[in-house]
Amino acid sequence: MAFEVFDDVAFYWFLVSVLIVFLVPATCIAVNRYLRVQESHRVDWTVGMASCAGKNATLSKRKQRDRMNNLFSVQSLLFWGGWLVFAYLLTQITAKQGLEMASFDPFKILEIENDAEPGEVKKAYRRLSLIFHPDKNPGDKEAEQKFILIAKAYEVLTDEKTRENYEKYGNPDGYHGTSVTIGLPSFLTAKENELGILVVYFVVLIIVIPLVVGLWWRKSQKYLEDGIMQRTAFRFYRQLQENTAPKYLPGILASANEFQESVPPRNAQAAELERLHKAVSDQFVKNQGDHVPEILKVKTLLYAHLLRESVPVSLREDLRVVLEGCPVLLQGLLNLSIDQRFVTSTINILDFWQLLTQGLWFHDSSLRMLPHLSDKHLRALGRSRHAITSVAQLKGLPEDTLAEVLPDLSEAERAEVALVLKNMPDVDVDVKFEVEDEEGIYENDVINLVVRVDRKHYPDDYTRMADDDEKNDPILNQQELTDEEIEAALEGIEDEEKREEKKEELLERDRELWFAKQERRRELARARARGGVGWFKMGAPPRVVHAPRFPGEVHEQWHVLLVDTKTNRLIHSAKLATNNAVESVTLKFVAPKEGVYAYEVHVKNTSYVGVDKKAPFKIQIDKRPEEVIHAETAAAEEEDDEEEEEEE
Repeated sequence: MAFEVFDDVAFYWFLVSVLIVFLVPATCIAVNRYLRVQESHRVDWTVGMASCAGKNATLSKRKQRDRMNNLFSVQSLLFWGGWLVFAYLLTQITAKQGLEMASFDPFKILEIENDAEPGEVKKAYRRLSLIFHPDKNPGDKEAEQKFILIAKAYEVLTDEKTRENYEKYGNPDGYHGTSVTIGLPSFLTAKENELGILVVYFVVLIIVIPLVVGLWWRKSQKYLEDGIMQRTAFRFYRQLQENTAPKYLPGILASANEFQESVPPRNAQAAELERLHKAVSDQFVKNQGDHVPEILKVKTLLYAHLLRESVPVSLREDLRVVLEGCPVLLQGLLNLSIDQRFVTSTINILDFWQLLTQGLWFHDSSLRMLPHLSDKHLRALGRSRHAITSVAQLKGLPEDTLAEVLPDLSEAERAEVALVLKNMPDVDVDVKFEVEDEEGIYENDVINLVVRVDRKHYPDDYTRMADDDEKNDPILNQQELTDEEIEAALEGIEDEEKREEKKEELLERDRELWFAKQERRRELARARARGGVGWFKMGAPPRVVHAPRFPGEVHEQWHVLLVDTKTNRLIHSAKLATNNAVESVTLKFVAPKEGVYAYEVHVKNTSYVGVDKKAPFKIQIDKRPEEVIHAETAAAEEEDDEEEEEEE
């Protein structure tokens, strides 16, 4: 008689293994996020400022609400549910390990010792069979199975042949070869569960899986990689021109499909929306789609924000939704402009992004970004002996001058103005260009343009210290020989052949030094890139922007643009990826034909007006010398020969 024992424990081990694959990475991400929050994952210097008190209080309430929502979100419930299932499976494995994976033990079943006499075996059998007999336990499946095991155990210990098989093979039925079990729970093979299992299998395979795949496919087709809808991107593409002015951008943004779904016109808002539209309509610039009610509503709200017009209570939530949705749309619009190599439109989009963040109208003074300053104060600053018309001018004055130029402000208000000025971006831009492994720049060379941005308003960190190390580096401090020094070294050598040998020796030393410097700079760049990056810490935290009129929290972002001034074409662009004090980006481009070319590097931010920097420079492109062409041709032929030899 053979017994089937379903391997539930193996199934539980399989589920535990699957859960570990998902739970361990999810837990690492959760711990990483928690540690970043605990270590203050941003630098918020606006805390405690009266000008930001309302916004900070609102953001604090929203963050608390978001934390509660996240706690009961589907993702969070799945995470904690997964750990609960994991714990339950471990308890089940512990409880059933001995029961389901143990071998058949007749002595244990009859509750006797392994050296029990035949009389003790018989006595135990009679006692247990009376307890678990089916007639005394009608309908009790567990008692019935127990009775069968008791009978089998008694047979094994009383029948000589069966006992011999058990003692020899560990199985009363003799040797059965290698046993292979499937790690499935026993209820899957129970006859009474067949219909339910088939129904579940049908629902999952025919309904659930196609539905999930369909929803995922629909969403993936609806949105692009940068997070905007495809229909929105198409509308932006049709309206964006090479020289699109900032005044047209509110209308372009208002045409986004995202807003038509999130803030549709409502009858209850019609009267107040009409009054708000009349208040800003004098500044309206005509765009495509102005006749569409959905577009007109969003455009009106954007104009009200830029003009600092009072928005009715019923429309403030819609304004918040619109403003918080604009950064993603502006990034998508910026990507479209960069992809088409538009210079003017790219710069105008970034300029408008600054205006939107600060709530400023086109051509407004940058001084309006500062807290507590009214139009009266701006006029007074312009009439002062310093003739202050911009933030840059006010930032350059000594701190004790604020009391002189802003006498109407209280001491606390002037302290806030000084704090904003201190944290207002102040960047230095340094540009260097080179070609790897070559001293000159020739046609069709790949030029590496290294743009170094030093954000002086950031505190000192390892990146700024790395610059000091570079200044003191023994290799980089060595200087190549000048023509005068070479001539001085050759004085006194009359033999022409020895003179040429000495000159070649000196030039070779300079070439080796030049290559050593390039390699050293690359080593320092790699070390700088590695610095401050760890498993749970990714460089310096982002800095919060002073933007009391923008509803969401804003962090500093910087873009680097390389522009050909003659053709007014965008050559390359990059985004500063870290929040370190000093960051360098490398822009690669192919050298044009022989000549002198003028370029500009624009370093622009998305948050503050009037703090961007521009660095013009020129590059001399030479015609490739014949000896260089021959050397490159010989090197290429030699490389081809080596490849052919390797193939053979």
